[in-house]
Amino acid sequence: MSTINFSAKEINFKIVYYGPGLSGKTTNLKRIYDQVPGESKGEMVSLATEDERTLFFDFLPLDLGKVNGFKTRFHLYTVPGQVFYNSSRKLILRGVDGIVFVADSAPNRLRANAESLRNLRDNLTEYNLKLSEIPYVIQLNKRDLPDALPVPMIKQVLDPKNSVEMFEAVASEFKGVFEPLRAVSKLVLERVQQRA
Repeated sequence: MSTINFSAKEINFKIVYYGPGLSGKTTNLKRIYDQVPGESKGEMVSLATEDERTLFFDFLPLDLGKVNGFKTRFHLYTVPGQVFYNSSRKLILRGVDGIVFVADSAPNRLRANAESLRNLRDNLTEYNLKLSEIPYVIQLNKRDLPDALPVPMIKQVLDPKNSVEMFEAVASEFKGVFEPLRAVSKLVLERVQQRA
């Protein structure tokens, strides 16, 4: 949940990039970090253990405006992709305001996408949250693969009710990277303003 820094007149929001291993979560964060002007972002931090890595950084978006006179600061996090790091995934979800689910478009990754989405739902229940109650979008990454799964097929597995905004992307080429972040940030801000 968002936190307010009254002395800096900032509202801080946490956006988590979630998805299966090697789907492009880290690539997304690195590309965004490279594009955000230096004066608007904090340092990128990598929490690395022997087997896992979590990246995060914060930034002040220039184009999203203010909420009740407060600047907005977004903290972006990735989760480890492998399921055996589930305790880390749960911890990173604590206090989440919005989620970008990064799905892999490779044909052999459809099951991994579905399992990761199910794992996300399960982990949110630890905090008495439902995915339907949290602003989130889906990024379909690796759309440049010659055998990329058709969008309707992925949609049928990840969002059969057609209730979530989806974005096609090639994160490694910086295509479709900012759009999901902008969309989820907008949803987060709308939710805060509705509650105010």
